[in-house]
Amino acid sequence: MKKKIIIEMFIYVIVVVVGIVLLITSKPEKKPIKVNSDFKVGEQRGYSRDSVFVQQPEH
Repeated sequence: MKKKIIIEMFIYVIVVVVGIVLLITSKPEKKPIKVNSDFKVGEQRGYSRDSVFVQQPEH
């Protein structure tokens, strides 16, 4: 029974190590973000410098 537990733990350790290696070595694809041309991003008074808002065109 003890040998079975050791083998099971060894398999778990291998799976965790392979997972960590894959996380470190993987490089995700960079996909361009498409934004409609009628949306504008800008600053508005009263908000912090880092705040942005989306303006929709007036109809």
